[in-house]
Amino acid sequence: MLAAACTGSAADDRDATPASSVVAGGELGEGSRSEITVAAASDLRLALSELRPALEAACSARLTVVYGSSGQFARQLKAGAPFDLFLSADSAYADEVERAGRAATGGLARYARGRLALLVRIGLNLPEGLAALRDPQFRRISIANPDHAPYGRAAREALEQAGVLADVEERLVLADNAQAAVDYVSSGNVDAGIVPLALVVDQDSSRYLPIDLGLHEPLDQTGVVIAKTGAERTSRCVLQELLSDPIQARLRDFGFGPPGAPAE
Repeated sequence: MLAAACTGSAADDRDATPASSVVAGGELGEGSRSEITVAAASDLRLALSELRPALEAACSARLTVVYGSSGQFARQLKAGAPFDLFLSADSAYADEVERAGRAATGGLARYARGRLALLVRIGLNLPEGLAALRDPQFRRISIANPDHAPYGRAAREALEQAGVLADVEERLVLADNAQAAVDYVSSGNVDAGIVPLALVVDQDSSRYLPIDLGLHEPLDQTGVVIAKTGAERTSRCVLQELLSDPIQARLRDFGFGPPGAPAE
């Protein structure tokens, strides 16, 4: 369990482009600074925009949220970046941060399981599955860069498992992060994208199709409380609140599954 002891104030947001055990009560002498900076995977943009007031109220905290790719955040944290809480889109980058000694003792917890969706631009009919991407009408297909974005890696895996990667690889457009992959489709610069379901649930349902979870390795979204920031208690509180029943119910509305959910 995560400690829920924290103190603080109101609200702000600055936009830049099986669960692990968590020590109850936190670490001896850890800080309780109430204003924290959260490095959040970009697939959380819609969900956190709605959920942040509830998280702040529950933890008497003020959150500044910076969105980007999990791999880039992991590299920045290993280099000493001053984030207080890291919400990764997968467990691998969270584990990297822990191995680098940046995580508070027992400060990791899986908070959701992510899911992909196939999104098409306005004017194109939604295909029945990934195999239809062989059609030459899908001239350009966006995914997040697999080198540092878990959703991009999962997108490549899904294309490979569906047997179409070789047919579409030259048409792939690599975006810096998952939100950028969605933006390419929304702007009409590409014809389709394989993107986080959580970033398209607010769009017309005739434009996106959830992708079978069995086509890629699980996206076990994992939070990391960063050590020695002076805000460990507040960060633990926020991560614990993400695991609460009301917040988990809202995350499901955004297309996330519960932590450790089985593949379909």
